[in-house]
Amino acid sequence: MAKVVQITAENFETEVIQASETRAVAVLFSSAEYPDCAPYSQLLGSLSTSMDFTLGVVSCDDRENMRLIQAFRVQSVPEVHVVNKGEIGDVIQGVLPEADLKKRLEKFFVSDEARLMMALEEAIAQKNFDEALPMLDEALKKTPDDKKLQLLWAKANLGLGDTEKAKGILQKFTEADDQYREAKSLLELLDFHAEAAKKDVQGKEAVVYQQACILAAGEQFEEALQAFLNLYVEAPEWNDGAAKKAMLTLFGVLGPKHELTWKYRAKLNTMMFI
Repeated sequence: MAKVVQITAENFETEVIQASETRAVAVLFSSAEYPDCAPYSQLLGSLSTSMDFTLGVVSCDDRENMRLIQAFRVQSVPEVHVVNKGEIGDVIQGVLPEADLKKRLEKFFVSDEARLMMALEEAIAQKNFDEALPMLDEALKKTPDDKKLQLLWAKANLGLGDTEKAKGILQKFTEADDQYREAKSLLELLDFHAEAAKKDVQGKEAVVYQQACILAAGEQFEEALQAFLNLYVEAPEWNDGAAKKAMLTLFGVLGPKHELTWKYRAKLNTMMFI
């Protein structure tokens, strides 16, 4: 649990050394005589809350802390020493911008929620949908309105071929949500997922079309566009121009400025007017 503790020689062993065996502790050496220390201390306090770690503050103005200052070989203030399992894991000297400071601290401090999110994202990226879905179900019981979890849940269901479940959650995203554009793209890919999940597809063109849909559903967009283009060249009128419509859908997913949109729109236009 995040907390800020004034560190002295008396509590150092308990609050820093012993505590760091379970989770790293950031120790800030600070002085009221230096104007940079107060705002830096506030920033670290805020990060200790958001990143869920203990911040130990050693006042360099207190002569009784001299042994600690000497033991850590503090050169200047503010100075942060990250103690991990009883040893110095990193020394951050001087004032760093917030983004740089956070990046240095993230090597040691990641909240349980962030750790779970990384594990889920990795499982989805590796297409381990069976592994990810039970974890997502459990996480959503605790935070059902978490949009990141909802998006990952939709991806897991798409990966398992359940397009209706995925559609139901994706349609709830609004433009105010940070994940809206990705959710919208996934909605546009739903037809590809549905086609990819079909069994016993009959006919040469239908088989080629399904293979292209599998590529699109797997976000192998260039391969999918080339496959749809090949089908359009061979059978432009098949299934009411399905290959051409599929390409137009992918152009919408990729956006008008994407290099693949430019490349394959030009190829499609060439084939259409030959």
